[in-house]
Amino acid sequence: MKAGAGAARDTPGGTRGEATARAFLAALVEDDRPAASFDEAVDALLDGPRRPRADLAGAAVALGRAVDAVGGVDALPRSGPAVLLVSVPCAEWVEAVASASARCLVAPGRRPARGPGGRAGVLVVEADGSVATHRPDKRNEEVRLALHDGAVVIGVSQDPARLLPRDLVRGAELRIAVGALDPAGIGLVVEAVTGAAPRARLPDAHAALCDPDDLALAVHAARGGDGSARRLAEIVRAKAGTNREGPRLEELHGYGAAREWGLALVADLRAWLAGGAGAPRWADLESAILLSGPPGVGKTAFAAALARSAGLPLVAGSLGQWQAARDGHLGHTLGAMRAFFERARRAPCVALIDECDSFGDRASFPEAHRDYSTQVVNAFLEHLSGSVSREGVVIVAATNHPHRVDPAIVRSGRLERHVRIEPPDAADLAGILRGYLGGALPGYDPRPLAGRLQGATGADVEALVRRARGVARRAGRALGEADLLAMAEAARPPLPAQVRRRVAVHEAGHVLVAAATGATGTLAARIDADGGMARIGLGDDAALATEAQLDDRLVVLLAGRAAEEVAFGDVTSGASEDLAAATRLAVAMETRMGFSPRTPLLALPGFAATDLARAPRLAAAVHLRLSAAYGRALATVRARRAALDRLADALDRQGDLVDAEIRGLLRGGRPRTDRPERRGAIRRRPTSRPDRPRTRG
Repeated sequence: MKAGAGAARDTPGGTRGEATARAFLAALVEDDRPAASFDEAVDALLDGPRRPRADLAGAAVALGRAVDAVGGVDALPRSGPAVLLVSVPCAEWVEAVASASARCLVAPGRRPARGPGGRAGVLVVEADGSVATHRPDKRNEEVRLALHDGAVVIGVSQDPARLLPRDLVRGAELRIAVGALDPAGIGLVVEAVTGAAPRARLPDAHAALCDPDDLALAVHAARGGDGSARRLAEIVRAKAGTNREGPRLEELHGYGAAREWGLALVADLRAWLAGGAGAPRWADLESAILLSGPPGVGKTAFAAALARSAGLPLVAGSLGQWQAARDGHLGHTLGAMRAFFERARRAPCVALIDECDSFGDRASFPEAHRDYSTQVVNAFLEHLSGSVSREGVVIVAATNHPHRVDPAIVRSGRLERHVRIEPPDAADLAGILRGYLGGALPGYDPRPLAGRLQGATGADVEALVRRARGVARRAGRALGEADLLAMAEAARPPLPAQVRRRVAVHEAGHVLVAAATGATGTLAARIDADGGMARIGLGDDAALATEAQLDDRLVVLLAGRAAEEVAFGDVTSGASEDLAAATRLAVAMETRMGFSPRTPLLALPGFAATDLARAPRLAAAVHLRLSAAYGRALATVRARRAALDRLADALDRQGDLVDAEIRGLLRGGRPRTDRPERRGAIRRRPTSRPDRPRTRG
């Protein structure tokens, strides 16, 4: 199996660096001071062998492995002046490695005496970025004076070029790269601290996530070797977000192309981890994906299931989390982001980056915050791209709003695969229900209830089953079908009749006008307990639309409001999302698509609908275009009032309409009478596919 980033591999004759590591462990407990008295010497003998601190022991073992990789102890300086540069996996390693370096990298017999200036013979400069003085232009004079006095200068940092004194970095004559620990290395640490080697070992990926603080918490002589190893495994599993009890990717339903991608990646990861002839290179793996979709469809659950199937830890982060790490200052935010990726790179893992749209699009940043936000996006791009190696790190980014993600984030080499996760259909919901029921109700057929739950998400189903279990538990009986049905009915009451009728008219207006303007794509409409949805297929030529085609889209977006006005004589706030979408499209037509009557060759790619308040002339042009579209929508609905009523009646009665039903009703047909009434259906408002813009009531 591949070792984690920087971890040691087994070689013939023993684990690489074991002899050096054991020598460094011994150096930690050496006492250069002679006994002050006979009694003190006797006490030392009675106390038994001295044991190192667990955090320093971990640092010594990792340091021993790293020194062996650059030639062993013979490569270390026998006298000063000398400069050693030690890089560590992440900030959590800096303090422990710095302490161990002072005792291990310059052995007692070779430690230089104090120089003529009275300074110590060893100067250790540690920098983890936690204070403002950790930067290249600080402490350079101190380094130069120490070298003048014949000292050995040791610099320790997770990012030497950015955090250590410039003179120390450029004067380094030996560079030592400390990697993460592997299971054998952790076994050495436990044995050194407790006196007993543990019988069980951590998996490679979990071992690589272990840092000195974890060792200090878990490994203690009083726990013994096996007890310390068990406690360490618990701590690291919790830190890695590993929940072995959840579903694996193979058991998930409703993920479509995302599931196919994940299963293929799991197979590739196993081959990559196994190594050997014919194993793929990391560059050959498609190891990053952007998942989009409405809340509750299971984007985060997908990442966790992928990690379980691959046998890898899951680490999760987001821009909001990184900004909250301290005070949101740019340097602190970037530092927290860097620490996240440093931690991820320590071992093969799945890294979930939630709310990816929060980074924003650099083309639309307001002037007041442009510099800050641009630097945040640029830093994120650096971590995603090849400029900073992320071998072994699978990136799963999630967003509810993919259109807000900077295009550079989703280009090739970064999050090049984008899959939209839709709310599950009835068959998927049945599978999800069965999955959450586990071994309960073995003979139960979940399909009827799944049909009633259309439009719900996996999160809705999980909550429904959890509540049903709670009802049964409090009643002192086993879970029954009636409990599930009761929770489904109680989840969301149906819309009041007058509200449902208005929603039906609104959605009918959208599909009516879409058909009237020549839409050739699939049409659909639906009502649920939250409102309504109309799906309008754009057809194959949607990517390159003419001005007339885009004006038709504006008409369709405004048709729901127009239908309300024609049918009821007034309008409601239910068209707010339609108005927002129409305004965004009209702004784009006027500012960057080349359809402005006055300035067709002027493009303002960074202009957004929110900027209209500062541009009254442009706002007037946008409103003029929207007014013309709304006038067309009103005229179209009035001319087809009978068809509007047929569509609204059928949608109100059935709850949903598919393309064939819609087109039949528009031709004068009658609604189907063989479909059950669905006023009580428990469903969430579905969302459209990327090529099918939606309108909602």
